[in-house]
Amino acid sequence: MAKSKKIKPGENDSVQKIITDNGNQKIEKIYANFWQRLCAFIIDMFLISLVTSLITQPFIHSNNLQTLSNEVIDTLEQYQKKKIDINTYINRTVDISYDMARERGLSTIIEIAISIFYFVVYQFKCGGQTIGKKLLKIRVVKKDDSNLTMNNILFRSLIIDSILVDIIVLCLSIFVNKDIYFYGVGIVQLIQYIVIFVSCLIILSRKDRQGIHDMVANTEVVVS
Repeated sequence: MAKSKKIKPGENDSVQKIITDNGNQKIEKIYANFWQRLCAFIIDMFLISLVTSLITQPFIHSNNLQTLSNEVIDTLEQYQKKKIDINTYINRTVDISYDMARERGLSTIIEIAISIFYFVVYQFKCGGQTIGKKLLKIRVVKKDDSNLTMNNILFRSLIIDSILVDIIVLCLSIFVNKDIYFYGVGIVQLIQYIVIFVSCLIILSRKDRQGIHDMVANTEVVVS
């Protein structure tokens, strides 16, 4: 039977040395569990939301957005009171959603830039760790144990951190009409939810805890 012991203090804690019966050694990684990854993700998203809210506040025309928000509420109330039919409700909702997206165009660009800096550049410079991952003591590494590259982090973050979805939604708000925007955003976001849900199931079921984003980027998350 193989015997397992933790490696000496000061060495990389993301692996274990397995001593086999014949005296040979092999390295086995300690994979981060689903809850560690989820907590790190929640922390990172909270930090990103907080920072982007503070930075983008001066670029948002609050009066215009407030007016559009009030229109959303008013339209919903009219529909609930049967003052307008379903077609009118949908048409008005499409118009308002499109106007709100265009109103937030500059702030959305800033949000995307902050996300790329944090989830790609900062995480790469910190050896596969964000602030959330540091707090939970986990990190992203290459599946084949080679050096982690910026491309690995980029491909991974485009999927799991919603950066690709945000870029597509921004492009739709700029380049297409309101009808294509409304239904396009719905389809893109639905695909994103499916990918995240399936990734969660895969992480829970696989021994190496890889999600779809990890498979695409050839990465895995280990205890650091």
